Amino acid sequence: KLREVTLTYNIPSKYLSKLYIQGLSVGFVGSNLWIIYKNLPYADPESGLGAGNLQGYSTGSLPSTRDYGFNIKIQF
Repeated sequence: KLREVTLTYNIPSKYLSKLYIQGLSVGFVGSNLWIIYKNLPYADPESGLGAGNLQGYSTGSLPSTRDYGFNIKIQF
């Protein structure tokens, strides 16, 4: 399972000299983007098997969600 990916780009300081900014970076963050291999379709391989009265695979658990985010870091 591809749990988390972060891609960050640091803007070169020569482009920031007129803005009085020491550093600027922008980034993309994504989590739960890809399940590499699984035996059951539409099931999360990290969810457990049922216990007690619940029977079967991934009972009582919600599937993991795919999340995206954006980061900006400014240094003055």
